[in-house]
Formats: sequence, C-alpha cells, structure tokens
Amino acid sequence: MSSQLEMDAEESMLASIGRIWWLLLFGGVISLVVGIIVISWPDKTVIVVAVLFAIYLIISGIFEIVRSFASGLTGGTRALLLITGVLSVILGIFAIRSAADNAVNLLGIFVGIAFLFRGFASLFMGFDSKEGRGWNIFFGIIMLVGGVVILVQPALSLTTLAWVVGIWLIMIGIYEIIASLVVRNRIKDLVA
Repeated sequence: MSSQLEMDAEESMLASIGRIWWLLLFGGVISLVVGIIVISWPDKTVIVVAVLFAIYLIISGIFEIVRSFASGLTGGTRALLLITGVLSVILGIFAIRSAADNAVNLLGIFVGIAFLFRGFASLFMGFDSKEGRGWNIFFGIIMLVGGVVILVQPALSLTTLAWVVGIWLIMIGIYEIIASLVVRNRIKDLVA
C-alpha cells in the first residue's frame, strides 16, 4: 500500500516537473551560451564583471552612507557605516575612472582577500573541531594559497577563474539540456 502511495507521489512530482521541462531546457541553453561567451572572451568578461563590481561599490557605498544617518544607531555603528560607505564610493569611482585594469585589479584584490579570510576561517575551524579536521585544514591551506596567488597576479588569476567558470557553465548547460529532454521523454512515457 505504501509503495503504491510512493509511486503515485513520485509520478505526481514528475508530472508537475514535466509540465515545465522547457524551463530546464531554457536554463541549460542560457548556461551554455554564457559559458561559450565567457570562454570566447575571458579578458573582456573579467573587465565587464570588474566594472559592474565598481558600480556595485558606488551604489552600496551610497546606501551605507544613507543608512549611517538612520535613527537608533549607536555611534560606533554610525561611524562604521559612514566610513565603509565613503571608502566604497571612493574605491568604485577610482576603479571606473582610472581604467579597466584598475577595476580588474581591485576586483582581484577583493577576491584574493575573500579567499584569505575563508582560508583562515577553515584553518581555525579545522584546529578547533575534531570532525572534518583534516579536510578543513586542507581546504584552508588551499584557500590561503589561492588568495596569495590572486593577490600577486589579480588580472591573470581572474582570467583563469573566468575560464573555469566558462567551462563549468558549459558543463551545467549541457547537463540541463539533457536532463530537460529526459524529463520530457519520461513524462511522455507516463502519459502513454
């Protein structure tokens, strides 16, 4: 009895997914196309992402400055919001005005610092807990090395990351296209 209910539930779920199989296909095609674009023009992709990041810094900085004047904030929070907001706006304007290379280097520095923070966090977690200690320490070391490499060569590192992301998007796109066709065919079999 319960196995019949499980089969009915599975068929119901598959039927609901099957009605929108084309969304999976669409997502796969988009992933595939974006991946091909990223691989075809990795340097330009990095520049576009870097300029978008600079624009984000300006916009988020303005919001931080505005938030610093909100009521109910402590003096320290207000000062921190104001300082980070002003710094974000300055860095964003510097990255856009100076040249695309500065935007790429700024993005590389942020990514490198993020890798370092994540690496230290993983190391500390590995030293602090017994469960997964080895993997956390290993992952922390890899992230620290990656962060240093990115900080030393930000533009080259980001171009390499663009290649990796492009290949990954192509693989995801192919998988989603195949999965959408499998779901569509499975639904046809269920209906028949």
